[in-house]
Amino acid sequence: MKSYKNELNFIKKAMLDGYNKYCDIKITLIDKADYDIVTELDYNIEKYISAEILKVFPEDRILGEEHSAGVDVVGRTWTIDPIDGTNNMANGIPLFGVQCSLFDDGKPVVGAIYLPFANEFYSASIGEGAYLNDKQIYVAKPDLKHAVVSFGDYPHTRPNESAIQLKIMAHLSDKVARIRMFGAASIDYAYVAAGRTHGVILYTKNKWDIAPGILLCLEAGAKAYSLDTKDGEYNFDSPSVIVTSTEELYQCIKSSVM
Repeated sequence: MKSYKNELNFIKKAMLDGYNKYCDIKITLIDKADYDIVTELDYNIEKYISAEILKVFPEDRILGEEHSAGVDVVGRTWTIDPIDGTNNMANGIPLFGVQCSLFDDGKPVVGAIYLPFANEFYSASIGEGAYLNDKQIYVAKPDLKHAVVSFGDYPHTRPNESAIQLKIMAHLSDKVARIRMFGAASIDYAYVAAGRTHGVILYTKNKWDIAPGILLCLEAGAKAYSLDTKDGEYNFDSPSVIVTSTEELYQCIKSSVM
């Protein structure tokens, strides 16, 4: 299997440098869309990481949330989520992160998540395991009554998907230990990979949101599923993405919508 160690080391440095360069600037809120905001920090970090990628890998493509969201993932394509959890950050809630991934031939092969508030850097490359601050991590596999499951934010513009999330949440409420909503996919996935939580349910196709964390969780021993495919196998065209550390938890989630 091809090694992506150089790419992983490169993007980890670019992410840290980009965040540290701009993290002290005054936060200016900009209305991005209804119920959604962006800040100058998001813009500056994405510009910095994009420029660094093009210096080292000039032939690669970049799919960034703020500047190049319409780019197709073809060949080698980097994804950049400069601040995942912008609303949390802007409101002084320290649950946010910087996250990037590299796709090669249609699948993520490098994933990195930096959580500044905790000084935690999660990273993975395909076939090489998942790491937290360079120490290998693995999912935890409790039974249902000890499982903690997190959910992504409700999609304001997609009420049907919000209704499904609410249905799943109600179904799980008396079957798992706790339900959480962190407000940042970077937190959701990092915590599953580290064994702190045991499943996450999100509705999005935004690769910058989910690709780093999906790879991280897979390399830590979790599995990814979808409620929108016949066989339950996840692909990046599926609107729902479910990552769990156990088959039992996935089957419980699946049964809520059958």
